[in-house]
Amino acid sequence: MLVPGTRLEDPPVTHPLRSVLVIALLAIAAPAAADGPGDRYLQLVSPSQSIQTAIDRAAEGGWVLVLPGTYRETADATNGLNITRGLHLVGLSTPKKKVVLENSGSQRNGIVAVPAAHTDCMSCHASMAPPFDLLPGVDASAISAQPAIYDLSISGITIKNFTNNGLFTRNVDGFQFIDVHSVGNKNYGIFPTESKNGLIAHSSATGADDSGIWVETSENVSAIYNLVEGNVNGFEVSNSDDVLLAHNVVRGNTVGMAILFLPDIFEERPDTQRITIRNNHVHDNNKPNTARPGSILSTVPSGTGILHLGVDDSLITKNVVENNDFIGIGVVDYCLVVSGGPFDCGVDPEISDGFLLDQAASNNRISENVVVNNGTNVDPANPFFFAASDLALLTLGENGNCYEGNLFATFFSTLGILPPCP
Repeated sequence: MLVPGTRLEDPPVTHPLRSVLVIALLAIAAPAAADGPGDRYLQLVSPSQSIQTAIDRAAEGGWVLVLPGTYRETADATNGLNITRGLHLVGLSTPKKKVVLENSGSQRNGIVAVPAAHTDCMSCHASMAPPFDLLPGVDASAISAQPAIYDLSISGITIKNFTNNGLFTRNVDGFQFIDVHSVGNKNYGIFPTESKNGLIAHSSATGADDSGIWVETSENVSAIYNLVEGNVNGFEVSNSDDVLLAHNVVRGNTVGMAILFLPDIFEERPDTQRITIRNNHVHDNNKPNTARPGSILSTVPSGTGILHLGVDDSLITKNVVENNDFIGIGVVDYCLVVSGGPFDCGVDPEISDGFLLDQAASNNRISENVVVNNGTNVDPANPFFFAASDLALLTLGENGNCYEGNLFATFFSTLGILPPCP
């Protein structure tokens, strides 16, 4: 268990492109393999060819190298690319020539990496749009228990203009997404769910009406050296454990970082804890909220740097958080901030007794942050306008939350103080 104050080190970034030139030469020189599915270890794809065909032929752990160009895959009307086994998908992008996967028409998702059994069960879902509702009679626990994909890496690819998600994964154990860029994918940009032991690095997401990078119901995931801008949530982490967000630039979103404990996915993972947020620059997150009407996200005011909602045992340290119109860093109890609205804990049918017992934000340490010029332009229609500040604590008790060594000018606290760390 991470004790608040423990330093999580950045994981090593093993960039596939370091050895990719040698691999590409081998691919060009390699003799043609048999055409059977799943038996090719090394393939090179050009813009006149299909990436999906190469993926289908790739062996477990195989390499699919993609030359620069724009690819519009047409094999699946819903997804641009489907991946059902561990492999290395490497775009050979350069600063001037990129590998771009673009919507071929009305496709919903760019890249979908899920176990084969889940792919076979795409018809289990009423929609692949959020919140991915299942059809009546479909057992959600059976889908979650499917065998995982092991050791998946995707790099050097820009994913553009899909109506739902850019890169979506489920049940992946061991993943690296490096130099992956989501542009204009309307729901979520990079979206691992029910996955673990992952790294998202040197990537970006822009143009999502929900979250640019969303880590959901997952564990042991690091997101480092990324850029998120122009989304509703820049980052979202919900009902996940042991997540590191470090050295990211977060700007121009509605909410820079939304770290959330949510009731509707409580049964899938019943907490959000041990989240470390450090050495990020979180600034100017004042974009108007364009989230789906009626969703809980649509009720979140614009102008928040870091929102820490119902989260436990976490560390927020050494960040620069500035120029957010409403709140710089907010630590809040879930039920307190939804009180009186459509998601009030007394009326929302998603609220369970187990969730109520843990909805308070507790044991969080906020230390050594520079939090300045926040809360200076709050919308007067915001029901929490009175809490506009650099540091905001909206909890019904101290709950072990504490503050030390922060540089700030203003604060709001329902307790009247920001409790000092022991």
